[in-house]
Amino acid sequence: MGDLKFQAETLQLSIYSEIILNLLDKHKEISLPKSLVFAYLVRKDKFESQRVYNGRHTSDTVYKSLSLLSGDYEEFCKSVEFILKSIHLLKENNLIILEENILKAGIDAKNSKSIYGESVFLTRAIEASKNMSDKQFLKEVLSSV
Repeated sequence: MGDLKFQAETLQLSIYSEIILNLLDKHKEISLPKSLVFAYLVRKDKFESQRVYNGRHTSDTVYKSLSLLSGDYEEFCKSVEFILKSIHLLKENNLIILEENILKAGIDAKNSKSIYGESVFLTRAIEASKNMSDKQFLKEVLSSV
């Protein structure tokens, strides 16, 4: 049973590591709090059978993306552990750089095709979130979950 739990954790870390690397490849840098939320949303978006928002939505994308967290508090909290472990592993292997709460792609990071790429809607939301402070962003996250 312990082996199965270890395999499940390894799979989660692999998924979130790939998502974080893709976020940084596309957006060059992202703050730590925003990376936690958007990594979770990218993963969730991949498994949603029906998407609420798509590339046509261009206004209030940050708020709309955070509304996708509604009712998902427990699952989001469970995922934060794996996302942080993934970030730690990526940092230890020099694939990302963490400077003053900002994640950036490291020297050893490689660009590859991913099955966990973000949708056009989430890409717009991530770019729009760069205009928000981390404090305001986290306030909005807390009000959404």
